[in-house]
Amino acid sequence: MRRTVAVVCIALGVFCIALAPLLRYWVAPTFMKTPLDYYSTLVNRTDDATYFSAKDLEQIDNAEVEATTTLRADVAASNDDVVVFDGFTWVKDVGTDFAFLSTSRRIAHDRENGLAVDCCDNSINEKSVNPSGQAFKWPFLVEKKDYEFFDPTIADSSTIEFEGEEEVKGVPTYKFVQRIEPTKIGERTLPKKLLELKGKGDVEADEMYSITRTYWVEPTTGVGVDLIEDQHRAAVVDGEERLILFDGEMRFDEKTVSQQLKTASQSSRLTLARTTGPIILLGVGVVLFAGGVILTFVGASRSRGRRG
Repeated sequence: MRRTVAVVCIALGVFCIALAPLLRYWVAPTFMKTPLDYYSTLVNRTDDATYFSAKDLEQIDNAEVEATTTLRADVAASNDDVVVFDGFTWVKDVGTDFAFLSTSRRIAHDRENGLAVDCCDNSINEKSVNPSGQAFKWPFLVEKKDYEFFDPTIADSSTIEFEGEEEVKGVPTYKFVQRIEPTKIGERTLPKKLLELKGKGDVEADEMYSITRTYWVEPTTGVGVDLIEDQHRAAVVDGEERLILFDGEMRFDEKTVSQQLKTASQSSRLTLARTTGPIILLGVGVVLFAGGVILTFVGASRSRGRRG
C-alpha cells in the first residue's frame, strides 16, 4: 500500500512540476492578446469647453461637450499576431446636440504589446499614415518607464512619461502623461472680420493643436482605466492666436471608467496563470515528489529490516 501511495505521489509531483512552466509560458500568453472580436465605446466629457461653431460662425463658451469613440476590430483583416482597429470619434455640444468635430482612424497593432504595425491600410480620416508607438492599446505587463504614444491628430508619436503610481477607485494603476506642444495640423480659411483683422474678405489661418494627455493604466492588462485630455486648438495668423477653435479638459465619464475597470479585472486571471498558479503547482509538485521519494525509501528500509 505504501509503495502505491509513493508511486502516486511521485507521479502527481512530476505532473505538477511539468505543468507549472506550461501554465506560465503557454496558457498565460493565450490570455495576453487583444481579442479579435474586440468592440468598445468610450466617452469623454467636460462641462466647460470653448469651441468654434462653423455653422454659426461664432465662438461658443462654457459648453457641455461630449466625445464618443467607438472601436471595433476588423476580424477579416486581423490574424494571430496583429489586430486591426477601426475607430470613429465624434464630438458634440450636449446642449444643442450639434457635432462640430469628427475623426476616423484605422490602425493595425500587435495583439500583445500594442505597438502599431505598418500594414492593413492604416489611415486617419481616410488619409494613409504610417503609425508608430502605442496605438490604441497599452501592452500587457506595463513597465514603469516612458513609452512612445501615437497621437492621431498630429499623425505622429511622442513620448508619454511615467509619472508614478496612483489608485483609481481602489485599483492600482500607473500614471502616464504626454505633452504635445503647439503643432500645426492644417489651415483654415476664415473671414477677417471674425478674426478681428483689418480689411475685407478671408484670410488663411494656421490651425494649431496642443494637448496634455494623462492616462491611468492597470499594469497587468494594459487597460487604460481613466483618461484626461486637456486640448487646445486655435486659428493663428502671423504667429498670433486670433480664434479659439476648441479648448477643454475632457475626461472619461463614470460609465466608461467602470467599464474599463471591469475589463481590467481580468488581471487576477492573468496573475493566476502567470505567477500564482505556477508557484503553487511547483510547490505542491516538489512536496508530493519529495514525499513519494521518502515513502519509497522508508518502505524499502522496512522491507530490508524484516528480511534481516
